[in-house]
Amino acid sequence: MSYISIKNLSVIFGRNKLFNNITLDIEKGSLTSVTTPSSKGKTTFLNLICGNINSDNVFINNQLIDNNIKSKITLITNNSYNIYSKTIFEELLLCTNNINRIKKYLKDFNIINLINEVPQDLDYINIKKIEFIKALLNKSEIILFDNIFSYLDKYEKIEFMGLIKKYQYEKNITLIYTTNNMEDVIFSDKLIIIDKDVLYDGSIDKIYLDEKILKKSKINLSLERELVEKLKLYNLIDNENYTIEEVVDEICK
Repeated sequence: MSYISIKNLSVIFGRNKLFNNITLDIEKGSLTSVTTPSSKGKTTFLNLICGNINSDNVFINNQLIDNNIKSKITLITNNSYNIYSKTIFEELLLCTNNINRIKKYLKDFNIINLINEVPQDLDYINIKKIEFIKALLNKSEIILFDNIFSYLDKYEKIEFMGLIKKYQYEKNITLIYTTNNMEDVIFSDKLIIIDKDVLYDGSIDKIYLDEKILKKSKINLSLERELVEKLKLYNLIDNENYTIEEVVDEICK
């Protein structure tokens, strides 16, 4: 059964049409990645789901978004530092008085040593970890990430995505994140590509079978996929399922 439903949604800003009568569904407890061409609606998509933009076409659990539903949703952006207290510990105490729970999350995220640090002194990934912990402490049922992974290196992405997946499964949280990079979507349960219309809505593995959608979507392919596409162009390979090591071997032959 669909948990988040978007039905016949059109959005126009000035002369720019972002969404053209789109309809799609997202299941409860899933991890969904969403991509569009640059400046073509990723942030707007998330703001519609969290209720920052009112719409009669967006439903959560078959209900229009009201203040009660909004209280169960957290939006984490790539440039907002929604931390206001003098220390991390004081900030997390605003969410709960359960000190043991706070310490457990800080240990899980490997930042217990930062408990008394000043938030403004933290680097980007640790700020995002704190914002995610706040969402967990506030018992958010839907957590949205607006293009935050573009500022992380591959090791930070793997670490952070591992933590996100852990709590997705443990707490059945519905998570949605936007990205321009195909390297980021491999962690998700399904991928949605929008360019005014819904170009793709399905599993990650099948997207690579549709070259027309990949080209039309204008999203950044991983280095591995770019190499595969180049080798295919020159008829040097005929197998889609190459690892990066196998691609390098083909080039060196």
